[in-house]
Amino acid sequence: MLSGLLAQVPAPVVALKPGEVLGFVLVDITIILIAALVFGALARRLGQPTVVGQIVAGVVLGPSLLGPTLFTWGGSWDLLHCDVSLASTQGVPSITSCVFPPQARSAISVIGQLGLIFYMFLVGTEVDFSRLRGRGRAIGTVAVGAVAFPLGLGLLIGPTLYNQRWVAGFGGDAQPSQMAFSLMVGAMLAVTAFPVMAHILQEKGLSRSVMGSVGIAAAATVTVLMFLLVGTAASVARHASAGDILLKVVWAVVYIGVLFLVVRPLLAPLGRAAEEQGAVTQGMFGAIFVLVFASSYVADRIGINVIPGAFLAGAILPARELIFQEMRAKLRDLTVVVLLPVFLAFSGLNTDFTTLGVAYMGGIALFLVAGVVGKWVGGAVSARAAGLSWAEGNLLGVLMNCRGLLILVAALIALQSNVISPALQTGAVLMALITTAMTGPLFDAFLPAAVAASEPAAVGSPER
Repeated sequence: MLSGLLAQVPAPVVALKPGEVLGFVLVDITIILIAALVFGALARRLGQPTVVGQIVAGVVLGPSLLGPTLFTWGGSWDLLHCDVSLASTQGVPSITSCVFPPQARSAISVIGQLGLIFYMFLVGTEVDFSRLRGRGRAIGTVAVGAVAFPLGLGLLIGPTLYNQRWVAGFGGDAQPSQMAFSLMVGAMLAVTAFPVMAHILQEKGLSRSVMGSVGIAAAATVTVLMFLLVGTAASVARHASAGDILLKVVWAVVYIGVLFLVVRPLLAPLGRAAEEQGAVTQGMFGAIFVLVFASSYVADRIGINVIPGAFLAGAILPARELIFQEMRAKLRDLTVVVLLPVFLAFSGLNTDFTTLGVAYMGGIALFLVAGVVGKWVGGAVSARAAGLSWAEGNLLGVLMNCRGLLILVAALIALQSNVISPALQTGAVLMALITTAMTGPLFDAFLPAAVAASEPAAVGSPER
């Protein structure tokens, strides 16, 4: 599937020299980081997460504003070699296509994927298993409900959206089945921005409460289930047999079992050495990233994507408190400030809002409403079924509804698996922006009732 994530990028053109490609990559990353810093700062001033501004930055750099729909760039500067870089793609010269040529986008895509791997690894190191003991049923109930509700809505609205506007290759030999398309829509609706959810609960001092610990663990489980759904939908789209799909699920279970039952105990000496020295040495750092990349590769080959592979690699590390602090200090700023904005910009470069006419508005609205209702209601109802109060469940539903950047990952996989159209990918970008932006205000509005219903001793306890 990792190779599929790069499939959308056109093949390199030999006429553009390697040195010129490198120059474009360096300039493009510079532009991306400047835009991400500016729009990220603006988002924070408006009380929104930085990721909202970074997503907007990617869209601004893309064809929505700087593409050929609004204007072409026939007289582009000679130093951009626009005619050469667009020769094989028959692209129309514009600021986006000339400044971000297809050859440079290949490198940008790889760098963005590495950012996602590092980010999800760091999220995995944050999972505190000591908070989860004795809460397996509650965690499972919330996770299943937070996936089942949106998946059901995806299967419900899938037939309505199954037309040439939203389905890739509709009417052709490569047209995916209605079931494959509906499953993929359900998987996209099931996304939860686990990192954003964990950060908000920790920031508010609620991650040690029953509500917080159950919610964080359930969101982590939802992330794995969502990627399993995406992989299953892609397999159905390729007309894989039921046996092949079942085999993929079996391999995923085996892979997770080996990580926790075999690899995790083997890492115990590394944890003891780190605790004895009070730090993660260079050798330990290298060994940890051998694990991260190997786990990501295996997860990708199985078909559940590199993202859960990186997350699970972080989740099985020993000496969790020490390694969490060390890895956060060594890696977080590089990942969040530099690498993730590159991925978000790559998503924006493939998003064109100018293609959405009035005829698309009904489908986009249906997709957005189903997404919000499925996650919010599904999270709240399943949390209540798990034994939490309605106030706590409602707050978890609000957090589960936040999509962050993970829905962009799911949408990119869906697009490059030839299941959804570029228009529906654009709908996913809208979903990311709207649900992430609404999370903060709704969380603050419903927080007092949830705090009153939480365990008094747990709420506000010191965070690590």
